Amino acid sequence: MRKKLDGIIDRYLDVQQDILETFVDREQLRQLTQPTLLPNGRRIPGLKLDHPRQLALMHSLLRCCYLAAEGTFTTRELYPQTLQALRRAPEEYKLASLRYDLGKLRSKGLVEKIPHSRRYRLLPHGYQICYQICLVFLKLYEKIYAP
Repeated sequence: MRKKLDGIIDRYLDVQQDILETFVDREQLRQLTQPTLLPNGRRIPGLKLDHPRQLALMHSLLRCCYLAAEGTFTTRELYPQTLQALRRAPEEYKLASLRYDLGKLRSKGLVEKIPHSRRYRLLPHGYQICYQICLVFLKLYEKIYAP
């Protein structure tokens, strides 16, 4: 039990350190909005940083509950939290849509799929980017746009 808790605390502290060292410049934001061309020739659209679906997904990814599971998650675990963040019913935002949005984050190198499993991991760079984007857009929305 002590080893498990030590691992959880270490992952939590690593995430906090990554967040504190975060700085996202304009070029990084521009690259995130550009399409990605995969080695197999498949083109993945860029992130829409102000899109509610993308923000809800990033917000769900930042929750610390995944730290207890070695920083990994499945789409089924992520889905209810994303629905809650979006304030939508499952009929309005399907699991396939979540997987599509998660694929965009994978193409940008923010999330990785763990080989031979259905689990994903938010990478340290992903924490930094998602944290900054969510912080900026959610605060702007709550303080300026929504009122």
